[in-house]
Amino acid sequence: MKNMGKMFFILLVVICFCCGCDGNVTRDIRHAGYTLSNDTFTCSDLVPKDEKDISYKKIKYYNNSYLVTEDGEIYELSIGQKYSNNENCKKADTSILVDGIFGDVARGRDGKIYYLTTQNNAAKYSAVPNTDNSYSLYSLLLGDVNNRKVQVADNNTGSYLVLKSDGNIYNYIISRTQDNKNYMVVGSSVAYSKTEFGGNIIDFSYQGNSTGTFMRTTNTVYRLRASNAEECSKYADVECVYKMEEDDAFLNHKDKIISFNGSTLITSYGKIFTVAS
Repeated sequence: MKNMGKMFFILLVVICFCCGCDGNVTRDIRHAGYTLSNDTFTCSDLVPKDEKDISYKKIKYYNNSYLVTEDGEIYELSIGQKYSNNENCKKADTSILVDGIFGDVARGRDGKIYYLTTQNNAAKYSAVPNTDNSYSLYSLLLGDVNNRKVQVADNNTGSYLVLKSDGNIYNYIISRTQDNKNYMVVGSSVAYSKTEFGGNIIDFSYQGNSTGTFMRTTNTVYRLRASNAEECSKYADVECVYKMEEDDAFLNHKDKIISFNGSTLITSYGKIFTVAS
């Protein structure tokens, strides 16, 4: 009985210690400008079982309705309501392996372009036909295998941000051809250099001058912040001055964060946070 009591006591201490550690991480993430959500994230394939587990699949891109792993696999996502597997994720019923992404379409490793969500009369995971009005644009921007992620920056100027395999993000200016049937690149320049962020950029989101704009490198995350937030939020005649800054949540606890998309952060212990407004 004494041995049983000792074992129980040790187990209790370990549990309390682990919970305490996660509690400290939660507190620090909140202090970094995030709000703790009432929802939790359960996904056995994408969340480590414990601190020693290295077998779980790493998340590369996080959209509101799906996730893409570093191996290119697609997982469907439902935070508010679990699937029939009693988890918030399930592997998509498709053999597509994503190699490049542009909104809700993707380039597969087979070189074809696919829908990632249901669009008009097209089923998700079906190939984008050349009759799609945007097929020429998709082909131009995803046709280059060095283009990993593409996002519209400004529709009015034809500006698109393109994350390339060299770790830099380029600003492409796209225009229609003279026959108005296709698209072409009329200008290209480096928009965000990996040297600015101390390493290759592996993910990003551009939401203009807002905290939703971020750059993720192999080591950390930089988010756009208003350096004079207190003044510009208080006075109507004070313009906010924005600056990219390293996020404290990643600076201190990057090993506890498994995914971030600019607005939502998921931890390795299943807690979900949103960027505080």
